[in-house]
Amino acid sequence: MKKVYFKSVPKNAAADEIARINLELILKTDVLSRVKIGNFVAIKMHFGDNGNIGHIKPETVKILADEIKRLNGRPFLVETSTLYVGARANAVDHLNIAYKHGFTYERTGVPIVMADGLLGHSHVPVSINGSHYKEVYVATDVPHYDFIISLSHVTGHVISGMGASLKNIGMGLAARGGKLAQHSNVNPSVVAKKCVKCGRCQTFCPAGAISRGEDAYVIDKIKCIGCGECIAICKNEAIKFSWKQSSKIVQEKMAEHALGILKGKEGHCVFANHMIHVTNDCDCMAKDDPAAFDDIGIAVSEDPVAVDRMTLDICLEKHGFKFENDPTEPLNPYMQLEHGEKIKLGSMKYELAKVD
Repeated sequence: MKKVYFKSVPKNAAADEIARINLELILKTDVLSRVKIGNFVAIKMHFGDNGNIGHIKPETVKILADEIKRLNGRPFLVETSTLYVGARANAVDHLNIAYKHGFTYERTGVPIVMADGLLGHSHVPVSINGSHYKEVYVATDVPHYDFIISLSHVTGHVISGMGASLKNIGMGLAARGGKLAQHSNVNPSVVAKKCVKCGRCQTFCPAGAISRGEDAYVIDKIKCIGCGECIAICKNEAIKFSWKQSSKIVQEKMAEHALGILKGKEGHCVFANHMIHVTNDCDCMAKDDPAAFDDIGIAVSEDPVAVDRMTLDICLEKHGFKFENDPTEPLNPYMQLEHGEKIKLGSMKYELAKVD
């Protein structure tokens, strides 16, 4: 049973104060004391989309990165591109949003590394012992990290019910093919009326599954490996895929990708959940969502399942908030935690340590 350290955050707390509390709690875990000279320490977070203001702020990164540097580690921010077409679907546009939101070297003291390359297609397979997968696709750089520090802005989520540490890692560091595998049982298909027959999808398809048809390019569903390369390559939004997969399956697959991403990093990961400006929708939404309830605080643990369980528990205790979903209904965020425990990603049992 892992400890979950928690400290409340004062109403309207300044960014500097939130940053200090975040570092204080991370230091309680002793994870940073294990950093050795030259270790690569990845700080994984969400930079927010256009118009979004609820994301964790650059000040939190700066004070954390300074501490890692003091320990002679090599800190950096890490992200991946989105599966869907939008403002963060490639590294260039994604980085421009990050800089717009203040995540510049001048304000954070660290560079940003896009772990999955220019178009989100760079990946490596990792073997796991899951229920859905024996192998998951993770962003290419992930196996080379010595440490992962997850900074998660807690939100609701349209598919998983809640977005916190498991989503930040399991979806956030999966390669495009991994994201596609989590979201859909149906392989991509071509929207004929949008296809200009440029042939880029065929050229870049690693499985040779795309050919030119009479009216548009077509995808052979037998040959298709679901890597998502065609989605990244198409400049005309002519590739679509199905979102109609049950929440339970998405959450379980998300947990299994998190297992692959964290593999071999036992004792070298820490997870911070910021229950500050918690919104009904995730930070992927390009809008300024109002907070669903008053700020609660920050929870930190070495166990991603435990810290997410504590987050759900305290939101329910403090505000009766169930992320819009009753646990008995299909969209139930406890499902990701139950599966995470089943595959030995972590434990839903935890020891709460409140910090004054």
